[in-house]
Amino acid sequence: MKTLSRQQFLKTASAAIPAALVARPAFSAPKAGRRPNIVFIFADQMRAQAMGCMGNKEIITPNLDRLAKDGLLVTNAISAQPVCTPYRSHLMTGRYGHSTGVIHNDLRMPDNETVIGELMKQQGYATGYIGKWHLAGNRDNPVDAKSRRGWDFWAVRNCSHQHSTPQYWLNDATEPVKVSGWEPDVQTDLAMEFIKKNKQAPFCLFLSFGPPHNPYKAPEEYTAMYSDKKLTARPNVPGGKTTNLLQYYAMTTSLDVCVGRVRTALDEAGIAEDTVLVFTSDHGDMLGSQGHRLKQRPWEESIHIPFILRYPRKVQAGQRRDWIVSSVDVMPTLLGFCGIPVPPQVQGIDYSATFAGESDEERDVAFLFNVNNGSGPGPDWRGIRTKEWSYAYHFDGDWVMYHLKHDPYQLNNLIDDPKYAAKKKELRQQLDALRTTLGESIPLKGKLPAPIQLPA
Repeated sequence: MKTLSRQQFLKTASAAIPAALVARPAFSAPKAGRRPNIVFIFADQMRAQAMGCMGNKEIITPNLDRLAKDGLLVTNAISAQPVCTPYRSHLMTGRYGHSTGVIHNDLRMPDNETVIGELMKQQGYATGYIGKWHLAGNRDNPVDAKSRRGWDFWAVRNCSHQHSTPQYWLNDATEPVKVSGWEPDVQTDLAMEFIKKNKQAPFCLFLSFGPPHNPYKAPEEYTAMYSDKKLTARPNVPGGKTTNLLQYYAMTTSLDVCVGRVRTALDEAGIAEDTVLVFTSDHGDMLGSQGHRLKQRPWEESIHIPFILRYPRKVQAGQRRDWIVSSVDVMPTLLGFCGIPVPPQVQGIDYSATFAGESDEERDVAFLFNVNNGSGPGPDWRGIRTKEWSYAYHFDGDWVMYHLKHDPYQLNNLIDDPKYAAKKKELRQQLDALRTTLGESIPLKGKLPAPIQLPA
């Protein structure tokens, strides 16, 4: 295996990026203007609370904050199943894990599912996928050719969290190329080159970053940005411990810089006005809140994810909306912006008209789901999240219930409070009805979660 510098790798990879095609299949474009490009950027394990535009005064995210100012910030974006593989299946298919069978990590997305990359390619879009895949049914590399599912350009590692000196398999290559440097920087180089070569478009580019997923270790240039900052834990972290917080923030800041570079590439290509640019994440990170770590939990730090969208042609800038947007809503929404029909089996909502101010449709509740596959954090549980309430139960009965408007840090679990017995019954009935409507009836297995720990 060769190890290349960033510059050498970019030169090698550039040759593997197909240039925009002149001839495109016939396609009925949206009524107003040209078909938009799609640039969809998502982090791994980044929670919504890790952005300045979401009220965090300690983290350094000027580019994300500016993107929110220039576009639409959704403040109630939810990962319906807060763990890597199921989220990615939601993203590709617009369907819940119980419908596709992708109910926990390291399962293969079924080959017969209709996925966004193929739909975009069928409608004449140049397509590219860069970064983590984790939908091949394992963590092996390279990902088999059948799993590419419509992506013209493919620079992928199936699943790895070694963010320094990454390695990639380009298109049909059977041998990897190892690259020196910080992984998000390398991936952003590729994304910018793809934009440059396909600016005549239309194109659909997905950029899947690895950080700020653990192990928590950022380059020195980003940790140094926090050297004079006194970081504070969220109020629901016992003991006020800030373990891993500086590194987590520094890793997130590195992504912020990369988002700024992608925006520069779109501006220089002259296509920013015609591009749907999205930044989000697959799930969050507890980082000690409630005494828990990582993900697969029903609390806000695990399920609540960033979601910023900018599309100057159709979406008014400067919007901050409390819409509930679930991870299954992303695929149909991107199709909606491109004027591509949403397949009938899709379970998510097409929010494109709502985001553009042409509709008032929104969901009332997000369905939450977790299945433990014998390893990793989190028990089997089901839950719902509204704008005001969150509720979840596990195999042994009711687990948590919070009034989010009054208790945003979820310090007061109302599950056994007799004053809220009627509300608990209402939420449980609503959850059970939603499970029935969605056709989800997987038995919950008996594994109790770790206890809740809060500051004294």
